[in-house]
Amino acid sequence: MKLSSLIPVILVSMCTVSLTSACGQKEAAQQAERVPGPTAAAEALVKRMTPQFADKVIFRLDAQNSTPTITGNGGKICITAANQRECIRAYGFYLRNIAHVHFSWNGDNSSGAQFVIPTTCVKVPAALPFNYAYNYCTLSYSGAHWDKARWERELDMLALNGFQYVLVTSGLEKVWQNFLRELEYSEEKIKAYIPNPAYSAWWNMGNLEGEGGPISQSLIDSEAELGQFIVKRLNELGMEPVLQGYVGFVPHDMPQAGINGKILGQGKWCGYNRPAVLQPTAEAFESLAALWYKHLHDVYGTTAKVYGGDLFHEGGKKGNTDLTAAAQAVQKAMQAASPGSVWLLQAWGGNPDKKLLQGCTAEHTIILALNKNLSAKSPKNFNYNNLPFVWCELANFGGNNGLYGGAEVLEQLSTEQSNAIGIGLISEGLETNPLYYALLYERVNNRGIIDREQFLTHYAKARYGNTNKRLMEALRLIMNGIYKPDKMREGCLENIICARPNLDAKKASTWSNPHMYYNPQEVETAARKMLAAGVEMGESLTSLETYRYDLADLCRQVLADRARPQLQRCKEAYAKKDKEAFAQESAAFLLLIRDTAEVLRCTEHFLLGAYLEGAANRGTTPADKEANTRALRRLITTWRPDISVLNDYAHRQYAELMQHYYSERWKAYFELCTAQLEGTATAADLGSAEKQITTNNGEAVEYVNIKNPRLDAIDTAFATMKLPLLTKPSGDIMQIADKILNKQ
Repeated sequence: MKLSSLIPVILVSMCTVSLTSACGQKEAAQQAERVPGPTAAAEALVKRMTPQFADKVIFRLDAQNSTPTITGNGGKICITAANQRECIRAYGFYLRNIAHVHFSWNGDNSSGAQFVIPTTCVKVPAALPFNYAYNYCTLSYSGAHWDKARWERELDMLALNGFQYVLVTSGLEKVWQNFLRELEYSEEKIKAYIPNPAYSAWWNMGNLEGEGGPISQSLIDSEAELGQFIVKRLNELGMEPVLQGYVGFVPHDMPQAGINGKILGQGKWCGYNRPAVLQPTAEAFESLAALWYKHLHDVYGTTAKVYGGDLFHEGGKKGNTDLTAAAQAVQKAMQAASPGSVWLLQAWGGNPDKKLLQGCTAEHTIILALNKNLSAKSPKNFNYNNLPFVWCELANFGGNNGLYGGAEVLEQLSTEQSNAIGIGLISEGLETNPLYYALLYERVNNRGIIDREQFLTHYAKARYGNTNKRLMEALRLIMNGIYKPDKMREGCLENIICARPNLDAKKASTWSNPHMYYNPQEVETAARKMLAAGVEMGESLTSLETYRYDLADLCRQVLADRARPQLQRCKEAYAKKDKEAFAQESAAFLLLIRDTAEVLRCTEHFLLGAYLEGAANRGTTPADKEANTRALRRLITTWRPDISVLNDYAHRQYAELMQHYYSERWKAYFELCTAQLEGTATAADLGSAEKQITTNNGEAVEYVNIKNPRLDAIDTAFATMKLPLLTKPSGDIMQIADKILNKQ
């Protein structure tokens, strides 16, 4: 290029320089404002979660600072940490332990908050290196109704409590659609394969196909958009998404001819067709895995450091698969797609097989040790072929409501086992038991023995704004009683109001344990002390959402516990053929259900309408909204379209369910019993109740298979039944609690 041709460019450049010097500093400042700083996400989180502190917190990064610190700085606090994620975790520590601000799924509180400026440097205890959130089931039982705003809050809470790794499954619908299209699987079959988000957990674990579907293209696209939002926000907060790795899943009717390899049919899971598995040792596996990761990364716009995915989950058929070689093939494909990544495997129900673990490399494998035994003071030492593992609490099954937790196991949990690297929040359902989960968060951020009294003091100050004597006594009773199971069990003691009606009912779902391990009178005492605290303190306590939820939850538990002896009285009257006594006792049982509904209406956390509202918001069309709410209604009642062993597995204690579902079932059943006592019906009209035995992780479990056409009709009609739904609470929990707790 000749020099003369450069002259116009030079002149333009000179003009630009001249203009810059004239306006200069203002434009530069505006440009700087548009570029996010290295702690911008932490600052934005402070504004979202604690706007009252927004201008009082300074974050500083120091890569050499392995222990976050909190210091005073001219009327503000300064948090210094190695990275933004640790800054946020340190701020969470400050809120819980110094400022006494409380966040939970069941109410927030900042009534007792004080912006305290430390006079000396506060060192924040180190968190464990790998803290993980979510069971696949969590994202259907609880997360199926979370929209972007709900997810934003959820991720903020996880970040404040020290979690680094989060399972993301929203968007896999789009991944599967693109993947199967490229394999020339028909559009009609693709639609039949993809389930509604309420059932996607079991699809992603290889248990079922298509339930709640077919879903619309708009819903597939909106789920992908939600997944992209979650991943983007995790990255902004310095956290890592756990995406779905490829372990060989294909539709159960995938043509063998299109794939050069052996496809293993997986049979049935609770009556559903399971996806088939292409053996990872097959010739075609490498190319299919590459295709999967291509579409996975394209949908989410990123690769991942950690991938989930389990082979032969809950009874899958291995065939003649060389499991050691299969693991090697899965990891080879994963490393090709994302070098240095880790395969995250769930240890559950006999999986992963020892031979599979022999093919896994220690630097690229982590085991999620799902632990439902919350009775042990010191949990067992796990050994997964010397691979690193994460101890995962499993306190909730199906999202059932019921006071439950393992206080001692969390307080005493040793994280010093040679291969233990972290803690997992992996309950099947969330949004219950705020006290238990607050203790879990303390465990994540505390490597030593947790002092119960100190923990409860901080908890009460944050959740209630004070340490009223009655409140503290109630919390101690809960921790020492119902939060102290005496042996391994499948979650809380289930409310028999939620059981399929039978005079011998002892539990609601097939695999749970009906053993009463606590003294129900202690729960009543705790409820009375909680109520007394509200009477003593008045509006300063009763105006708090946290207090109202906890009082309602305690009253709900009291009524659930009263239902057991009341049903026994019904049974005794029936056995004596005493029609008057049976009418009186069955009416008392139905009154317990009405009282429970009245309690549950007092807080939005126990409203079916509020739960379904979120699911409707996930839809982009009226048809999507209706499909989403119908799927969730079915999930928390019959689970399947028909009556099966899954019936009532995910039962909930919501006000509308009590009033329009459980009450109607028991009323119909008692009417049949009464008709038989009066001689206008036969024993056959009551149906049959056959005791059967199944297994639960190798343990024999007894359940009752109840066949009753009238109950079947009530159960199966509920998913589409028109009923009034509540989205806003009503009623005074103080008055209702007083009536219930002082009722003779």
